[in-house]
Amino acid sequence: MDMNEGPTPDDLWTPYKELVAVVEGYLAHESGGAPYAVHTFESVLRRHKQTFLALLKNPAKNLASREEIKRGISEGVNLPSVGRTLLSKELVDEAIIISDMYNVNEYLALELLHTAQRQLPRHPGLPRGLVAVLLYYDGRRALVQALKELVMSTQGVCWSINAREEIVNYVTRYVEQLISDGLLGNVLDSLQRYTLEGELQLLQNNRALPPHRHHLRLVATIDNSRKLLAGVVFAAAAQRGLGRDMLLRLLAEQTTSPTHGPTGALDEISLALQMALLYALDLSVLHRREDGEELAKKLPLIQDSDLISVLLDELTPQPNQIQDSEKTSGVRALCQLALGLALAALKRAPQSLLRRGGVGGEVKVELLDQDEVLVDAAIDGKVFEYLDESILSTDFVAKEEYYQRRVHTLITDFIVLMHSKLMEMRVKADEAAREVQMYAAEGLSPPAGAGQSRTRLDALLRCVERLYAHDPLGLRHDYWRACDTGAHSHVYRAGGRAATLYKFVRLSGSLVCAALLPAYLRALAALSVARHTWALLARRDALSAHHLLTALARYHANLRADPAPFFNHLHSSSLGASAIVTPAARPGKLLVRQEEVEAMIAALRLIAAVAREDSAAANNICENLQWDAVNVMFGLICCHIPIQLKSELCLALAALGGTAATAGRVWAGLEATQLVTSSKEKRTLYAELQEVECRMEEYPLSRAFLSLLDSLCAAAPLPRALGAGVRPPGLDPYVEHTLNRVALPSPHRSYARPYEKWQVLSLCYRLFARWLDQYEPAPSDFPAVGREADSNPPPGFRLLLQLHTKSEFLRLLLTTLDEAYDLLDRQSLPGKEFIEQSLVSVLQMLERALTLERALLAAATEAGRSVLIVGLSKLILAPEGPDNSDRLVTCCKIVQLGASLPAAAARAVQLLCRALQAPAAARHLLPAVTHRHALAAEIRHGFVECLEAEEWGDDEDSKSIRQAKEGIIMLLQQVLPTAAPNLAHFLLGYQLGEDVSRSALNEPGAAGYPRTCLHSILDILDQHISGHNSTDREANNLIESCYRLLYWLCARPNTSAPVLRLLRSRDYFLCRHIKATINLETASVAQVSARSWLVRACACEAGAAAAGRQHQALQAQVAALTHTAHHPTQEWEWCLLRRTLEGLPVTVEAASEPRWELFNAQQLRNAIALCDVPTGLGGKRISVSRVHALLARELAALNATAPQRNLVVMEIQKVLDYVTEVNRQRNLAATLSHYYDSWRQLTEILFCVAPHDILNLESRKNLLLNIIQDLLNKIPPAEVLPQIGNLASGTILLLLVNLRHCYILQKRDSNLKSSEFETTFFGPSNQIMQTNSLTLKFILHKILSWILVSGGCTQKMRVNLYGALLNYLNIVNLKPSPAEPEEDVNATYVSRLDSSKARSAGREESTLKSMVIDVISGFGDNLCSIVCGDCIGGGHDVCRMVALSCLDTLIEIYPRTDWITTFINQGYLRSLIDSLLHDDEPLKETLDANPKSLRVLYVYESKMALLIKISGTRMGAETVLAQGALSCLACMTSLDCHPDIHTGYGTHQDTEFVPSVANRFRQILVPALALCDALLTTLGTQNHSCVIHVTHFLLSHIVCNLLTYARNILERDGSRVLFRPSLAPSGNDHDTTTADGPHCGAILRLLQHATARAHLLAKLLATAQHQLTNVPTLTSDDLKKLLPQDTAPTSPVETRAQVVTLLRERVHLRRLELQYCEHCVEAALYLVWAHVHVYLRASVVINNVNDTTLTVAKAWRGAAGSELPELRKGLVAVFNDRFAEQLLDTAKNQAPVQRGFLDVLLKDIKSMIQFSPL
Repeated sequence: MDMNEGPTPDDLWTPYKELVAVVEGYLAHESGGAPYAVHTFESVLRRHKQTFLALLKNPAKNLASREEIKRGISEGVNLPSVGRTLLSKELVDEAIIISDMYNVNEYLALELLHTAQRQLPRHPGLPRGLVAVLLYYDGRRALVQALKELVMSTQGVCWSINAREEIVNYVTRYVEQLISDGLLGNVLDSLQRYTLEGELQLLQNNRALPPHRHHLRLVATIDNSRKLLAGVVFAAAAQRGLGRDMLLRLLAEQTTSPTHGPTGALDEISLALQMALLYALDLSVLHRREDGEELAKKLPLIQDSDLISVLLDELTPQPNQIQDSEKTSGVRALCQLALGLALAALKRAPQSLLRRGGVGGEVKVELLDQDEVLVDAAIDGKVFEYLDESILSTDFVAKEEYYQRRVHTLITDFIVLMHSKLMEMRVKADEAAREVQMYAAEGLSPPAGAGQSRTRLDALLRCVERLYAHDPLGLRHDYWRACDTGAHSHVYRAGGRAATLYKFVRLSGSLVCAALLPAYLRALAALSVARHTWALLARRDALSAHHLLTALARYHANLRADPAPFFNHLHSSSLGASAIVTPAARPGKLLVRQEEVEAMIAALRLIAAVAREDSAAANNICENLQWDAVNVMFGLICCHIPIQLKSELCLALAALGGTAATAGRVWAGLEATQLVTSSKEKRTLYAELQEVECRMEEYPLSRAFLSLLDSLCAAAPLPRALGAGVRPPGLDPYVEHTLNRVALPSPHRSYARPYEKWQVLSLCYRLFARWLDQYEPAPSDFPAVGREADSNPPPGFRLLLQLHTKSEFLRLLLTTLDEAYDLLDRQSLPGKEFIEQSLVSVLQMLERALTLERALLAAATEAGRSVLIVGLSKLILAPEGPDNSDRLVTCCKIVQLGASLPAAAARAVQLLCRALQAPAAARHLLPAVTHRHALAAEIRHGFVECLEAEEWGDDEDSKSIRQAKEGIIMLLQQVLPTAAPNLAHFLLGYQLGEDVSRSALNEPGAAGYPRTCLHSILDILDQHISGHNSTDREANNLIESCYRLLYWLCARPNTSAPVLRLLRSRDYFLCRHIKATINLETASVAQVSARSWLVRACACEAGAAAAGRQHQALQAQVAALTHTAHHPTQEWEWCLLRRTLEGLPVTVEAASEPRWELFNAQQLRNAIALCDVPTGLGGKRISVSRVHALLARELAALNATAPQRNLVVMEIQKVLDYVTEVNRQRNLAATLSHYYDSWRQLTEILFCVAPHDILNLESRKNLLLNIIQDLLNKIPPAEVLPQIGNLASGTILLLLVNLRHCYILQKRDSNLKSSEFETTFFGPSNQIMQTNSLTLKFILHKILSWILVSGGCTQKMRVNLYGALLNYLNIVNLKPSPAEPEEDVNATYVSRLDSSKARSAGREESTLKSMVIDVISGFGDNLCSIVCGDCIGGGHDVCRMVALSCLDTLIEIYPRTDWITTFINQGYLRSLIDSLLHDDEPLKETLDANPKSLRVLYVYESKMALLIKISGTRMGAETVLAQGALSCLACMTSLDCHPDIHTGYGTHQDTEFVPSVANRFRQILVPALALCDALLTTLGTQNHSCVIHVTHFLLSHIVCNLLTYARNILERDGSRVLFRPSLAPSGNDHDTTTADGPHCGAILRLLQHATARAHLLAKLLATAQHQLTNVPTLTSDDLKKLLPQDTAPTSPVETRAQVVTLLRERVHLRRLELQYCEHCVEAALYLVWAHVHVYLRASVVINNVNDTTLTVAKAWRGAAGSELPELRKGLVAVFNDRFAEQLLDTAKNQAPVQRGFLDVLLKDIKSMIQFSPL
């Protein structure tokens, strides 16, 4: 946090919160800041120095200030945070109350209230005054926390922090100065003054106590402040020691007035202070560290030479000194022991350390001899008893690392440095034990104090037991280091230290007396480690595993051999060894003494500890037939022995069966003893539960048995065949006992300790949850109807079935859910951890049951069993309780406990996620939550608090908090797509009473707007980017989930607008975050994914801003992405848009498959492939759990020896490791593809929507060129991921489209020639020719290279690449600008027709075109073959189209390209032409009214366009003609399908995507005619072959169309002629198409033939109509004559119907043909008239010598010679009166207008013939 951002209000909260943030920021982050950052940190600390020295002391209230704020009601006051303002009376009253309460200045109180007003959204439901009180105490806590972190960051002897050296040095000097100014004394004064009771009394007196939940938090805040104060003293003592005055004061205070907790042990404050005393008297650094001597010189014990003398005077016992009370002697004894051990260590230190001159001179050697005196006094003062009862009896030591280390050092130093005292204690303990035994043998009670010496050693052993029972640091290994033969020299400098410690472990039990045996065994159990402990016990000496287990076996044998009934008396036994128990003469019925029971319990604990630490030891114990430990232990449980012993036996068996190798043997032993049966025998556990435990109101055996079952079920798969041969196999008896005998009745039983109920329930629920987790529903689990099942289903089946019905078990779980929440929410009580465990297990079971609901229903349906299954998804919604709320609402309430109960909150969120997958639950929960405003506000704020809960370290609570946060984000994302309004909208702050898209999202507190999950998410993301080193920030799954949710909020239509407005109002949130770049090369998958979602959100913002015309928002984003800080005017240099792609890996190495030793590789691959499941990013991953389950089933079915099974297990683990690696690689590949896709979206949208006033053409052009080059440089075509390759090719396509638009726009506005414009647009010509420059040459080379190697890629990639190439070529081939010179007027006619004849000398050749030609030519025939192959290949139609278009454009750029030769010579052209015939039938289908697809039509157009382009050169045209292109077109029947024939011409209009039928036909016809035109244009009309083929093509399709086409041509140009003025060709009168072209004689003959045909068709039509009319009167014979000869005989009625149908079709066809003929007559007559008009009338010679123009008619007159007179003669012969009447008769049935038109044409023709001068 930057402290210089603005003024900080001095309100007793804000400065302290900022202070702690700064301290944590500088001390918790290594380096990463600018050099001035250290000076900033120093200025902050200097500003708060006086605050630290006057710790927790407020500026006193002031009468003048009070009067000023009272006048502020009317006059106003100046406040630093708000300026000049008027004050309300309520505000002034509250400020005066706070001032009086805490004796604080009135202005500070006023500022505090202003801050409280702003913080009200974080404390919904509380008034401003109470919020100010909470902030006041939170500020004090923050101040003390900052102080503690500063003290802990100093240089010292215990720890060091990972911060910059200059910062640590400054902090060290700063703290030393504070301490020298009396800081620690002020801390102790604050501890005495600042007490919980005093503060609560103050609040109560002023009626300022907050409500219950806030009250608990307030108490926790005050307690934490006090703990932090004590922690300051502890940290100072641990790092630097304590000075003389401080040490003596602390000793005096802790001697006289230590504070204790409810159990009598020290509370956390006194514990911290006494630990500070221990560290202040510690010199163990001398042997702990190599530099211990140098560090010890800095400690006050060495620096102040008089300090030891002063301490000896204070702690050495005097002969006549009065014995201190037991309450205060413990602290003195502890300090005596610590000082004695420090002196002993100092005696062994080098003499140079003693001679070092300190404050008072060198240390006197004679003082060091007082070490043993002090240790003796400590032992006599019961130091170990005090250490055991007051310090180690709590769990505070185990939770604090340096507490545990100090006590560990204290005990080990005593063992090593005072070994003689230890032996002396042992001797005295033996003597005391023998003395007590002597009195017991005589039947006398020992005198008081007789066993006191024994208890001293016993207390030491208890200390060892308690300290190492919970040893997360592994300190117990120090006792076994001597066993590590291969170990190198370690941190202990004294060579014999390890040996001495191991000697303590090894010899303490060998000669120990029987009375101390239990304590030793318990201590050894706490010290157990793998290998070494079992190696110690495996020896056959006085104390060994053989001895302990054999003693248990003898005890069991004695009990079984007793002839008396075992329930009449207690049985006796001994452990059977004189070293353990010395049996004396006893009565006949031997009794078991309490000492022996304790010894057996201790022995069992040792066995259990060894088994838990060492699986090999557990296996050895179970497999040893001589010991038969499992059966012996189960046998003892069946005997009449103390119930505590039975419970320990169960716990020992649980440890022994905790591995897969031993679980089966323990299961077998359990089943053999029949401890759990359906009967109520005396030997069963049920009898013990009912007769013993219920009477005792304690249930140790039941709890131990539940632990045994849980351990067995966790170790190995459940034994389905358990009990086979005796009963139906399975675990049903154990399910019955656990569920119906233990769990269900447990709430109704009596308990001596109330929390034991929750202890029992937590064990039951944990076992049930395990059974459910291990179960997968199967049809075979359902019972068959009418017969007994051969085996019982798995335990999970029975539980799952009851969870989906209205059962007592479900009721118990739901009741537990409510009760546990109420207890945990109201108060802190004993056994809280068991309540939390029960709550977590219940939530876990409900979530698992919901997960399996669908599978259970499917299995029941498949099994066909009539089992009633209601479904938990419905049952959980049932309202119960006084407020009629369901359990999903309870789960929402549990989320509020995220800070105090993170595990329960995480499970509750998971349950909500699972439950809300059902639409009914999602619809139900929102009204259930919002029906009461207070409940809705409470639940929403509970989610907010869970999201804002602090995470400390890597412990389980922090992980659970992180899981809860991630679960909430997942829940919001899951519910967000459901129908609006939904729960996600509610939690995110959208308004539910109106359209969600019209919601107004505000900052918290604005107009009473609450704080929502959206604000928390944005704050989490802001905090993520606020780190010191932005490039190295580490994103986690939470950050990734937050960015993903933010993207979906921006992307969804109903949430986008409100959230984007909020993001813009937060200082352009997305722009700020996109600027916080990361290093993609070293980023984790989560970081890349988080960045990907952010980039996508920015793409949404850009699109929305452009669509909504949010000019400023779009400009801000464009500026953030395209401007650089150092070169704001040269965005293309290295802008953010380019840097967001920098370093992104585009290739991922595939995981190498190991060599399998036991599995078949192919079968294993197939099995793994079956375990693929889809992922959220569209890819797949392998389900590791499925693979494991599959391989586990194979292993279970394998019949092999134990060594073979071990090999298989190792191979299975190898498979799982390989699968995990494959998943990691797949996830990485999917994430990289997703990131690139996001970047692509942002880039494409930005260039598409940014207007030119925001991103001008010049900047746009430079950005496009640089980004295209970056992409082509980055993408290795042959190695890139396929997904990235597809996306990248599409991006290049779109960017080239944008570049072409830039080129077009700039060239359109330019007046430069093409060559000059190219120079200005792309740079100088010499730069264009450079390969690696930012030019089109480089881009073209890369695109072509990519096309060259993309043969095995997807069609989509090839389409994109061809599209990119096409756009590139279009840039090069852009049409000339207005400034281009006109084409040379001297160009010849042939050069204009044939582009291959064009010469470049007439105009300057384009440099770009030359470059393109050179680059393409450089790739040779390979590239040409690929492109030509794609033109005619069998790939996607779009790929063929763009490939054809590329070839088309290339030919246009360079008509003489060698590609045409390759295309022709290698058969591609012939294949292309042949494919036209294959397209014929599909083309006909496109003319349907509703075509299936139009792809073939567009491919056809592309093919024809290429043929037309090839026909633009003479060689190409000749080749196209020779390859039969026109012949193919002549054979295509689709050209005959004119829409006038099959469909109405005007009934099908163009739609948005599909053109009309008429337009579709034009798309088929026009290219064919254009090809004819191109061929005729290129080859000329004198090319006889071309004319023949064109004519043949035209005449091969409906003459009417041809005549109409010719008529349309003449109508557009009346002076144009199509036919020569000849009546017949020379040589062959029957050939109407010769090399001279079509002639008028052909039209005349066509007219005559059409006229005759029309009359014939008229007669045929009349005959058919007459026959149709007379059908009813025709005879059967006449009817049969009209039918075809092959018609099958039918009835007369059917025959008549067939004739009617036939005649109707005939009439229709005759009428249609007659219409065609009439149309043909009309068109042909018009053509004759048009040509006669030109030849006979327009060519009349007019004597006008001044007329020098040459018309078509004059040209023909001059060229025709004798043909015109012959034409006139022929016309006279044809158009006689008879023929004229026949012509007019063809129109007799038409409209009078049509008949009149023919009459006019005919009269005009006769007139022109008659009056022609020829």
